[in-house]
Amino acid sequence: MYTKKDFYSILGVSRSASESDIKKAYFSLAKKYHPDVNKEPDAKNKFSEINTAYETLGDTEKRKTYDATGMTGDEQDQAKNAGFDAGNFGGFNPFGGGFSSSGGFGNFQDIFSEFEEFFGTGRKEKVNYKGEDISLSLEISFMDAVKGSQKKVSLERKDTCSTCKGSKVKPGTSPSKCTNCGGRGVVFFQRGPMSIQTVCTKCKGTGTIIKNQCTPCKGTGFAYSEITEYVNIPAGVSNGQSLRMANKGHHSEGGGPQGDLLIKIQITPHPVFKREGQDILSDIYINVPEAALGTTVEAETLTGNQKIVVDPGTNTGDQKRLNGQGIPFLPPNQNKKGDHVITFKVKIPKNLTEKQKKIYQELANEEGTVTNDGIFSKFKNFTNKF
Repeated sequence: MYTKKDFYSILGVSRSASESDIKKAYFSLAKKYHPDVNKEPDAKNKFSEINTAYETLGDTEKRKTYDATGMTGDEQDQAKNAGFDAGNFGGFNPFGGGFSSSGGFGNFQDIFSEFEEFFGTGRKEKVNYKGEDISLSLEISFMDAVKGSQKKVSLERKDTCSTCKGSKVKPGTSPSKCTNCGGRGVVFFQRGPMSIQTVCTKCKGTGTIIKNQCTPCKGTGFAYSEITEYVNIPAGVSNGQSLRMANKGHHSEGGGPQGDLLIKIQITPHPVFKREGQDILSDIYINVPEAALGTTVEAETLTGNQKIVVDPGTNTGDQKRLNGQGIPFLPPNQNKKGDHVITFKVKIPKNLTEKQKKIYQELANEEGTVTNDGIFSKFKNFTNKF
């Protein structure tokens, strides 16, 4: 018994949808629910519904009839009695789920031609999907990120079974032809005036049945193994950045290219340096006399210790910029580097000797400060105002 369905709802379009909108909706849904692509249990039935809906709504005359009267069981019976030839497959869907009609639905050849452009596949042709990527995190030091390094990582990867070489069968045996589809990988059935082609559920489109499975891989054709890869860390890599190693991921089950290995970089903090883009930042602490009179101090840099001139009258927050002594840029600008920015911080003494108090008090008198507390407030304001 035929159950009347809303073809517009099946395609997800309104009744006022244009021919172009209907066609776009059909393409999108057919790609999504094709059994070769979608492995959900109801994908095959959904794909058949989509085809049936578009067979009607994609044809101007049939759409007019449907809009006026709907599709009834009597109309389906009339189409069957009109002498439809189920063996006349004039059109073919390269997805393996196509259909054709001996009636006046002539635009399906064009549709299937467009499908071939999308997927590059035809009858019994297997889509060679790329293997899955492998993702992992790699912790490196701050200096490894600055200078670059090579790191060894261990991972589990799906490889072709070494016993059956991916054939899934026990060595010395061969798969047998599927009796359900005759080795074609697809089966046909008639739905009203349409002949539907769908993937064989018994062999899952392979056209063969494996009776003697490979024991080590249990008929999967693959085995997981622990492997080691060496990762080249480029100088200047950033925290959280992902590096891609092509063709180092899982092997493909469809004979396609191998997946990639994705390494997410995690950089451990440095006790002295901080990073801001390609610049590095560090602090140098100086005492009050050094700040007031100026001096030369030794600072840690990426290339070793370096003498830094402190100008007289330096305040907390003043900076020195060492141009070109920062972090290198990534290729193609690897010859360019950021800067090293040094920030001065003036230390205020908490415990003073009597002699130091006397000196500071004399300085305060010179500056016009008359209270004992004033000297400390003055120096705190002097060094902390930034």
